[in-house]
Amino acid sequence: MLKALSMELRGGFETSKTNQVEIRNLCEDLGKNIDELAGRTAALEEDIGDLRAAVEQNKEQIKDLKAGEVGVMAKMETLANKQRRNNLRFRRVHEGLEGDDLKGLVVRSIKQEVNFEDSEVELAKDIQRVHRVPAEMPPNREKARKILVYFHTYAIKQRILALALKKKSLSVDGAPFDIRSDLKSITLNKQWELGKIIHIIKRLGAKAQLRFPASLKVMVNNKLYNFSEWNDVDGLIKKLEKGIGSG
Repeated sequence: MLKALSMELRGGFETSKTNQVEIRNLCEDLGKNIDELAGRTAALEEDIGDLRAAVEQNKEQIKDLKAGEVGVMAKMETLANKQRRNNLRFRRVHEGLEGDDLKGLVVRSIKQEVNFEDSEVELAKDIQRVHRVPAEMPPNREKARKILVYFHTYAIKQRILALALKKKSLSVDGAPFDIRSDLKSITLNKQWELGKIIHIIKRLGAKAQLRFPASLKVMVNNKLYNFSEWNDVDGLIKKLEKGIGSG
């Protein structure tokens, strides 16, 4: 009986040893798996870090590209406006009013309505060409196509424009019309915004002037400010409203 009990205990010890070995092996395998997982996690974190760096780099590149695009668009706008600097637009001149002599209508309109001092002959000589914008004939003749007038001399074009802007209204053969610079639409919008700002600045007691094609010159307390963008002047307007002046 004692012998049988001893053998049973010995078998139990052997079994326990075997279990311990298996448990130890399992722990070692688990440790290896944890180490492997930790290695993979570290590699993933490194990859994620690289991806984040790449994303930030791409953001900077996109930012630079956008800035470059803005710069290119600004240069194209400036170039287009320079090419048109000798041009004027006549708007709302009724279709067909010119008959077969559009240039003659333009010259007559300038002499009669703008009070331009040069003779019609001299004025006609300085006009390089004149035409209505190429577009489909509008069904309503009051919505007339614009007339583009190309002058040889920038100074003459500017004198005509300045005289035209001084008059409250212009009309040709009883029909109202107006004269504007021939500029890009984006530039005309800027001029429109600048015109409103000039009105505000003058109301606040300062001097302001539009500079070609769409920048602003402001004089406050004998100090000159130049603004290339109309929204850059907000800070100065706030100071003028508070009576700070040039600050």
